Amino acid sequence: MKRFIIASIAYMTTGTGVYHIFFGDSVPYGLLILMIGLLGILSDVFYKKLNTE
Repeated sequence: MKRFIIASIAYMTTGTGVYHIFFGDSVPYGLLILMIGLLGILSDVFYKKLNTE
């Protein structure tokens, strides 16, 4: 359940970052949010290799 919650937050953060980059005015802010979200998605994809459960 913990992994599901973290993954859902990561995907929502990535979506917010994409919105800010393409449709918002604050590109550096959107880029920072997008990078944090993508790191969360990568940790979700490679959770077995990173031993994070």
